[in-house]
Amino acid sequence: MVNLKKLPVEISEMDQIRSLHLETDSIQSAMSVDDPVHLTLKYTQVVALLLLFKRHPKSFTVFGLGAGSLTKFFFYFCPKSKIDTIEINPQVINVAFQMFEVPAETNRHKIIEMDASSYLNNHKLPFDVLISDIFDGYGIPKQFTQKRYFKKCYNSLHDSGIFVINLWGSDKNTPNFILDLKDLFSYVIIVESDNPGNIILFCFKSTFSFPPVKQMEKNLLRLSDKLNFDLKFFYKRMLKRNKQTFERIHCR
Repeated sequence: MVNLKKLPVEISEMDQIRSLHLETDSIQSAMSVDDPVHLTLKYTQVVALLLLFKRHPKSFTVFGLGAGSLTKFFFYFCPKSKIDTIEINPQVINVAFQMFEVPAETNRHKIIEMDASSYLNNHKLPFDVLISDIFDGYGIPKQFTQKRYFKKCYNSLHDSGIFVINLWGSDKNTPNFILDLKDLFSYVIIVESDNPGNIILFCFKSTFSFPPVKQMEKNLLRLSDKLNFDLKFFYKRMLKRNKQTFERIHCR
């Protein structure tokens, strides 16, 4: 098993994009030096679709800090939400604060140095939104793609909670991971960020109340006005990829 706590951290910068690497040349996370809150990588832009389903989450729990892209985004765009980010590697935490402009901790924003599995096992209150974005230099560590991990995430959610996971499209086992998640959750919405590339799954527990399409489109317009990337592109991709799922949701 890879020791995530001790993976070496490297930083590169090109064309005003600063990137974080763990052990390999693969980009784990990236930041625009000119616009530190901008979601630079496409998969993080897909995760922003979450706010179409739930405009004002009470809280976010993020497994995996990286350069802090998602933590920063939700900190600034959801000013009333509590955000706990769980990261096992102290080097990653230090670099995120020093090089990637992750904001200083506040009463509603904490970076917790801890193994995600241990945090999951010991956390008592149910999660509102749980995001699993854990990668090493070669992909997702095996323990975070096993069905027992998915089951723990499912059990840790509020009945109206959302589990979001970042999977790797080129992994031959990803279709099996998706099937495992579909077995557990009431609804699973799948959005590819690229082809091949990251695949984001939005997994909804038992009592989640989906907004009508018109409300999602209103949320899309409100959010798009604040962003400097084309969220509408991923919204259309989401509707096309999950047409049958949305028909089932809205025919309940």
